[in-house]
Formats: sequence, structure tokens, C-alpha cells
Amino acid sequence: MDTHEAFAILADTDRQHILTELLENDGRSTVGILADQLAARRQNHADELERERAELRLVHNHLPRLADHGVLAYDRASGEVVLKEVSDLEPYLTDPTRKRTIPLDS
Repeated sequence: MDTHEAFAILADTDRQHILTELLENDGRSTVGILADQLAARRQNHADELERERAELRLVHNHLPRLADHGVLAYDRASGEVVLKEVSDLEPYLTDPTRKRTIPLDS
């Protein structure tokens, strides 16, 4: 993956948070858990309407885009999301001098 492609993938903060969440949880999660987290991040709590919106963004935009780039795989039937290859993106998601995740936004 070239730098332009990596930046295009990481241009959206939701995708940054999805990847960070997967990196912090052994590369596995579910659509439901990720939707809850994205909704809570936007609203400081996960109300049902925002959670539904987050899930729609996940399954119709973010997860297919990340899967198309070979970054993750997800099973629509089970909702399982599995990190595949992030070596090209990981330097942009972590602070190499401190070996910790960089806060992506406030």
C-alpha cells in the first residue's frame, strides 16, 4: 500500500478508531461492539439512534472499504470483524517512540 492509499483510508476518524480498537483487542471485534463505540464517541453515550447510524456507516462504508484494501475481513452474517494486514497503516496509528496509541481526536 502506498502512502496516498494509507492516508485515504485513515482520512476518516471513524476508520482510525475502528483500526485502533482492533489493534487494542487482539485484532477481533464485532460490528455491534464497534457500532456501540463509534456511537458513544460521537455522543458521549450510545443512544439507540446513533448506534444504528454507526452500524450503517460500518457495514455500508467503513468495513467494505477496509476489506477492499485487505486491512480486515468481516462476516456480515455473524458480525465478526478480524484485522488482517495493517503493517502499512500501523506507523500512522501508533507513536513509535512511546509504543502507545496516539490520541486520534478529542
